Amino acid sequence: MSKYKVAYIDEVDSERRRFQRFARNYFDVIPFRPNREKEITVSEILESHVDAVIADFDLSEQDETIHYTGDQLVSLILEEREMFPVFILTSYEDDAVSKGEDVNIVYEKSEIANGEKFLERVKTQIEKYYSKLEEAEKRLLALIEKGKETKLDAQEEKELAELDSLIEKSLDKKIVVPDKIKEDTEEDKLGDLLKKVDELAKKLEKK
Repeated sequence: MSKYKVAYIDEVDSERRRFQRFARNYFDVIPFRPNREKEITVSEILESHVDAVIADFDLSEQDETIHYTGDQLVSLILEEREMFPVFILTSYEDDAVSKGEDVNIVYEKSEIANGEKFLERVKTQIEKYYSKLEEAEKRLLALIEKGKETKLDAQEEKELAELDSLIEKSLDKKIVVPDKIKEDTEEDKLGDLLKKVDELAKKLEKK
């Protein structure tokens, strides 16, 4: 099995090289220098098809042209990739925690420099992410098969819609079709869902 691809975002060239050396036995690290526009940075990251994102918290510390933090960057990524593995590294943990929404994704650089526990955590989160997608794929197929034989109840219809949206977001698609637009004939709806499941299965086979 090939290494997982991890994006590392830092405005300092030497820091990006340092992290590449630190993680080279675990991951294929794709380094990114932040663009002035965070939307462009996010687009570049997602287009690289990485399996996780690790960002420096203070992206403007040595580049005053950057006007967003690593926390703001990963928040935007999570808007487009629900549950995606993201992590923030900082020399100022208290500041990052106070400004961040999820303290569980913030790690001090000094903490990870002396060991590989952090890298193991990243790998575990990636594996959990893909495991959840596989579970969603199986459950969606089960509901589709049931729907061919009998009408799904309200709870199952809701679950079907939620799984549909989850898989849609995992397929590198920025736009999720609103549920109301999806209310076509049952045959068209099932065909569309099966196509998405097939796309997801192909993506997961590459991991």
